[in-house]
This record gives sequence, C-alpha cells and structure tokens, in this order.
Amino acid sequence: MPWPNVRAVTPVTSGLLIEVAAQTVYDFLSQLPNHQKMGGHRFRLDAVAPDRLGARIVICGPLGIHRTVQTTITCLHPARGVGGTATVGRRTVAHVHWTIHPAGERSHVTLTATIVRIGMLDRLLLAAGGRTWLTRSFHRVLTLLPTTIRAAAPEATIPVNAPSPDQER
Repeated sequence: MPWPNVRAVTPVTSGLLIEVAAQTVYDFLSQLPNHQKMGGHRFRLDAVAPDRLGARIVICGPLGIHRTVQTTITCLHPARGVGGTATVGRRTVAHVHWTIHPAGERSHVTLTATIVRIGMLDRLLLAAGGRTWLTRSFHRVLTLLPTTIRAAAPEATIPVNAPSPDQER
C-alpha cells in the first residue's frame, strides 16, 4: 500500500476467470482510453489527461447518485496488472488495481479498490449499500471485459506512453 500508517477501509473487490490471454488483457487495460468502452452506464470515462495516465470518471449509482473520480495510473506491470489512485472530492482516496493472473489461454482478472482515506459522504454511501453496489458493478465490468476487448478495434487504441493525437510528436 503506497500510504504507510494509514488504516484502509475493507477493500471492494471482484475477480473472474475470463477467456482472454493475460497479455491481451494487459494491453487493453494499460491503454486508459479503452476504459471508456467498458463501464456501461455505471462508470463513464469523462475525460483523459493529455499524458494518457489520468482520467476523470463519473460513477452513476442508484437513485441518481453521481460521484466524480480523478484517476491516475501509477503502476504498469506488463501482463500482470495496472494500478493507480482514485480521488473523490477532497477527502476520499483509493488505490485501484487490476490484477491479471495467466491461466493458459485464459486469465483470472481481479479488480480491487482499497480506500485509504474516506470522507463522511462516501463513508455513508458505502454503509448504505454502496459497497454491495460497487462490488456488483466491478463484477459486471469483469463479466463484460472479454466482449469489450474483442470488440475494440486495434487501430483505435493508443499505448499509454504514446503522445495524444493533439500533441506534437
């Protein structure tokens, strides 16, 4: 955990064995613009930073509840995982990590959010059913991940370290 001496809230996590090779999963997840294709109506990629290592994501929960999340990719481990931070408002910070374990031509993919600092509103939302909703949402994203990866056009993805189309090369 990147924040020593901080007591984390119990992680929200979901894992699934999918019919996609680990390297293919990593190639897809490491390209932040691809995340726009996999959130459905629950997680909407609103903007990607010019360096392609950060994004603004809007989480659309039940009862019209929306939370805006600033994300930053902080670690890339080829064919093993992608991780970073997610900040909601001024008080809530989480470490989010996609872990990829090869299983032959398949992969076991786990999506985990470990909240390391939490504001009162987010604490109340999690206690009022948000944790269950978020866990189910993670599972839904994982369930749809193989279809999303297969549907992604190779020419539409840009490596995370490549300049954006509007930057000079």
